Amino acid sequence: MSQKTSRIYTSLAPIYDEVMKDVDYEDWADYVDAIIQEHNADAVSLLELACGTGKVAMFLEELECYDITASDFSEEMIEVARTIAEFRDMNINWQKVDFMNIELDETYDIILSLFDSVNYILKEEEMIKMFDSVSKVMHDDSLFIFDFTTPAHSEYVAEMLNEEGITPDNIRFERHSFYIPTEKIHVNEFDIEFLDKDKQTVLRREREVHRQRIYTFKEMKEIIAKTNMEIVAAYEDFVLEPANDKSERITMVLKCQKTQ
Repeated sequence: MSQKTSRIYTSLAPIYDEVMKDVDYEDWADYVDAIIQEHNADAVSLLELACGTGKVAMFLEELECYDITASDFSEEMIEVARTIAEFRDMNINWQKVDFMNIELDETYDIILSLFDSVNYILKEEEMIKMFDSVSKVMHDDSLFIFDFTTPAHSEYVAEMLNEEGITPDNIRFERHSFYIPTEKIHVNEFDIEFLDKDKQTVLRREREVHRQRIYTFKEMKEIIAKTNMEIVAAYEDFVLEPANDKSERITMVLKCQKTQ
């Protein structure tokens, strides 16, 4: 049986929640809310980019203080999210959006991107393009909140992410994770098998290869300096403490520089 290589987050969509089962989405949402209350307590409208299956958006919606638009480039991920949210009767606007080219007609108080989604941007010029795209849906008081992982993180967790599992829907997967320090590239390879109801026969095999550029804190600050954004804060992991060059995950809070 041949194996199909898929665009990222297509074949992965039905197993994504199983892969991310150890993530405490409620803690992530509470952390984001704490950052918002610290820097823009009057914020109401929120746009999440690269939302995946929408778990953070759903926990933020439960706070009943934000009007949320949650978006992802993968239609498959959005469909999973929309199905869950409709079952829970949640008021979230789901959109397909490419954060490299955001085509929305309104601005938002908060623009959010989590789970090191920006690490999928492999080149500096593309990162600058993303910042420019985000700035188009920001007003003078908007904040762009995003996180990214550093080499310290990949060096520590790469082998720990190797795993295999099976979903309740009979989808078996293996994940092979490794970091290439000379290139600052973190690779995650997913081999996915769709089984019959008895889990005896493989109906099809698919593969996704995810490549992320792992930026240092210094590199990220240098890139931001080349955009129309400025840094409001940079936080260490999941606390409101300043990030440093040894931080494994850094959450950035940016605003647009005001035009004269």
